[in-house]
Amino acid sequence: MYYRMLLSVLLICLLHFNCIAQTKKINELKQKVDLAVSNDEKLAAIIAYCEDYGNIAQDSLEKYAYIALDLAAASENEKLKTLAQLTLAQDYMQWGWTDSVHAVVAQELPKNKVTDIDRRDIYFKLKRLDATAYGADGKIQESIAILYPLSAEAEKYNDSVQASAIANIIGFAAAYRNEMKEALKWNNRALLYASGTKHNNLGSIYISRAQIMHKEDKTDSALYYLEKGIDLCRQVEMYDRLASAYRFQSAVYVDINRLNDAETALRNMQETRNKIEANPDAIIEDNLQIADFYANTGRLKKAIAFCWSKLETGDLQRKPGDSSKTFNNDPSVRLPFYLALARYLKEDKDYAGYQKVLEEIVVLKDTVYERNKAEAIAEIRTKYDVAQKENTIVVQQLKLARRNYLLFGSIAFIVLAGIIAWLWYRNQNIKQKVRMRQAIEEEKTKAAQSILNAEEKERKRIAADLHDNIGAYATAISADVETISAKGIEAGGSQLANLQLHSKEIIHSLRDTIWVLNKENITITGISDRIKNYVNKLKPSYSHINITVEENIANDIRVGSQKALNIFRIVQEAIHNALKHSQAKNIIIDIKATNSISIEIKDDGKGIASPANGTGNGLRNMKVRAEDAGIHFNIESAEAGGTNVFLETA
Repeated sequence: MYYRMLLSVLLICLLHFNCIAQTKKINELKQKVDLAVSNDEKLAAIIAYCEDYGNIAQDSLEKYAYIALDLAAASENEKLKTLAQLTLAQDYMQWGWTDSVHAVVAQELPKNKVTDIDRRDIYFKLKRLDATAYGADGKIQESIAILYPLSAEAEKYNDSVQASAIANIIGFAAAYRNEMKEALKWNNRALLYASGTKHNNLGSIYISRAQIMHKEDKTDSALYYLEKGIDLCRQVEMYDRLASAYRFQSAVYVDINRLNDAETALRNMQETRNKIEANPDAIIEDNLQIADFYANTGRLKKAIAFCWSKLETGDLQRKPGDSSKTFNNDPSVRLPFYLALARYLKEDKDYAGYQKVLEEIVVLKDTVYERNKAEAIAEIRTKYDVAQKENTIVVQQLKLARRNYLLFGSIAFIVLAGIIAWLWYRNQNIKQKVRMRQAIEEEKTKAAQSILNAEEKERKRIAADLHDNIGAYATAISADVETISAKGIEAGGSQLANLQLHSKEIIHSLRDTIWVLNKENITITGISDRIKNYVNKLKPSYSHINITVEENIANDIRVGSQKALNIFRIVQEAIHNALKHSQAKNIIIDIKATNSISIEIKDDGKGIASPANGTGNGLRNMKVRAEDAGIHFNIESAEAGGTNVFLETA
């Protein structure tokens, strides 16, 4: 019950910062509506009257909202047209049609920029109303998402009234989320802004502070600020906000067991509602609060009787004998009272009455559903009828325009038609020829560029390959020659052996590169043969290790020369790593080709501690080559020993 009340008060905060006008002023504005002469004067008076929509009866607000729309249709003042739409959105808000509110805001907001000083006030009203609609649906996060940037904009343009209102709402929303430090910060900011405004928002801000204090269990402070807020709201005759404050005051008194004061607060709430141009019994939340008060204070029978008193039906056109009696025939209004009755009857152990009320609830829910569906259909039909009428007006205007321009237009058209046709034909031929020449030139340019790109890419690939392989060996040869020069030939026996080895490696690397350059595409059989030749050259130097090449080539797949060289280099590096580091006794190279090429290099050596995170040059080079060639590459190694290098390509 408390959180339902908090959400209700949050919605009222959103609504009533929009209406700083007083009840006396409303009466004066209503008189201006009656005395207005011109269309725009009457429209402006109605908009000003409806601005304080929280203190206006729903039926009156709806009547004047649609009168404003009719007047706006005949007006040429774009600002008044937008304000008429805003009045309609305020009417939607009072009836709880939040989707329609969002639709109006989305339609009108682009026309009213915050940078336009003449439209800035409308911009703030539209944005706050949008936040209000989200708050009414319980979507506090969406509401706050609008209010935070809106607060920054109000500060940017030094609008203290807007900044005060928005800060107070954000603070109350923070309290609703139990973020009390944040709530107090924003409430203090609201007080700071309000102190410099012409309009008195302090009453609402003090009531919000009372609610923050109450959530922090500071009852004395809550009652203190509540009294200040109530007094200020009473002075400016902000009766709807005042009635809500009395309702909250009653809840605080119930918490501290001051039941007489709580009941007095509820009576004050009802008296305040009577001062507003609305039927107090239409305020469902007020009546449910009274019923809950009776139930929570041990007067369950009185709560039940109170709910039954709000469910009497009758002829709304005929005045009943008892002037204090109010008839309630609306199913959507009756339903909340029946739901409350169900709780009270069950608590009172009146199970027979409880059962009857449950049956009535089912019927009412079905009735409300059907009525809402019928209202939705009626709304669609109304929109369709309005659209049809607007279309008729547009068609008539078009016919009139055609009649006026037909005579002069026909003469001009006949004279110009031939000239335009000849010029168009001539221009099209010229454009076609130009486009053809441009297309041919573009194709030539693209072809030449493609050849240059391909040559450049191949040049860079060959240069990189020669640098990575031959360059390393050439550097080693240079170092060996320097050592031999320094020591002499007799002392440089090992360097001479290295020279011979490195020279052979350069020759092999050149042969591999030439092997690739001589062919556009290479088969997997050619790659396999190259791998076998490489293994056969290694075996004499590693006679203690059994190196085996296994083939299972069902489909002799062809691959590009660059990809073939990368496959060979990866296999070469994997074999080299196994021979150098694994201490293996057996190395198997398994080559398969069916729908794709897969090669696996397996050894039974000591394994790699962390193959996935390997940082050696060999592993890194294999990964880079695989990524460049689009080859799937993976290394697996068990702690018990053994390493598998796996690569696969389509």
